[in-house]
Amino acid sequence: MGTSSPSEACTPSIPARGDYLASVPRTVPLDGVVVAGVRCDVDCPEGTPALVVKDKGTGEVVAGTQELVADLPAAGPERVLVFRPAAPLADGHTYSVTLEGQDRSDAREAEVRASADLDLEVGAHAMVASVRLEDSWYDTPSCCEITMSACGPEQVCVANEVERYVVFKLHNSEAALDGAGQYVQTVTFLSPDGAGLGEQTAWGWGGSVEHVYMDAAPEYCYQVTYRSLIDGATIEKERTCVLHGDAGATGVFPTDMEVFSPQIGRCSSPPKGFEDVWSAVRNEWAADIREAHESCSVSTGRGASSGWALSAIGLALALAGRVGRRRNRR
Repeated sequence: MGTSSPSEACTPSIPARGDYLASVPRTVPLDGVVVAGVRCDVDCPEGTPALVVKDKGTGEVVAGTQELVADLPAAGPERVLVFRPAAPLADGHTYSVTLEGQDRSDAREAEVRASADLDLEVGAHAMVASVRLEDSWYDTPSCCEITMSACGPEQVCVANEVERYVVFKLHNSEAALDGAGQYVQTVTFLSPDGAGLGEQTAWGWGGSVEHVYMDAAPEYCYQVTYRSLIDGATIEKERTCVLHGDAGATGVFPTDMEVFSPQIGRCSSPPKGFEDVWSAVRNEWAADIREAHESCSVSTGRGASSGWALSAIGLALALAGRVGRRRNRR
């Protein structure tokens, strides 16, 4: 977790689709609410921070009330606040959102745009589902220190076997993000026979949820319940199932040493149990070092103190590329 200065203790973030769209105004319905995620890292003041919403065209402060979404799980020192305007917002107007009491010199501001055309039909756009496999070490890994690392002390860890499992992830489609920002959604993960496997709640604008299955199943099922932040109404959607398809097999598999052996070769000494792998890769590096020195000394002669030379870091980068190319030719 990072830290910030006291003046940055609480900063609002309006529903975002990712950093790449951070500067684009978000859209809210005319009779909707303005929802802001607020984060505090250090020197957190007591009480709930207050949102200030202004019409950017007129400069007028929007009258309204604020609520804390108390039953929404938050990651770390985060809260979700709802600002409820006393009167409908003006169609096409852009509104700034800030926190009360911030120094103007470094206060952060977000924007929302009011639109009469926003589609609030919950669940009209299906959630985007993905089934992917991930690995974790099955047996206890051995680690070693990396030499010549530009990032300071680093380690490489490797084991003989990995365990492959399924991560089933859900998130809102691009088309649903603005409308979903007016809701809190709860996803219940289900087995194919309908038994509940777990439940996760997220702020509907773009929060993703996922569930881990150690064993592959023919399909992965879920059901979504939406709770409106405008009027508290609840909408429950039908159960949906996604096929495992060609995502691959779960279980325990040998580690792919074609991937890890180049990393092991960067270590100053071999990780326990992988001495042969380390020695083989280091021998390749030694051969490339000799080749590089020979090519660099052609115009200056051996032992020359002037002329072109590779720095230690440059040499390491050049050799890394050569080792990679050598392996690709196999």
